[in-house]
Amino acid sequence: MTRSQAGKYDRAAEDVGNVVALEHVNLGIADQGLATVFYISGLGLTRDPYMMTGIDNMWVNVGRSQFHLPTMARAQRLRGRVGLVIPDREALLQRLDRVKGVLGDTRFAVVEREDHVDTTCPWGNRIRCHTPDPRFG
Repeated sequence: MTRSQAGKYDRAAEDVGNVVALEHVNLGIADQGLATVFYISGLGLTRDPYMMTGIDNMWVNVGRSQFHLPTMARAQRLRGRVGLVIPDREALLQRLDRVKGVLGDTRFAVVEREDHVDTTCPWGNRIRCHTPDPRFG
């Protein structure tokens, strides 16, 4: 039965399996400074040094993928979460601990789990951080 036959959205029928790269995620944010603190200083990602180097949009490198983070009057929130593989869990936790004071009046959060670290960006987007594992390819 297709989506139109059922008359409602069937998430299982739309599943694309284990997506390991999205090329880029466009996500409107409200403050470039807070984004820099979270994505660069906290998560340990790298701002693209050649593209979008101004103060109203930044491209953040995640291996071969990127977050595109344009400034918008109202930040966007994803319905789901983004998963990242971060090479060093302890270093990640130390970086996130160092930025918590700057991000204290935002929706920023960190929760350690047995096999991952759940983070929330200043605008409420959830990012799950894993350490390298064969299951990720």
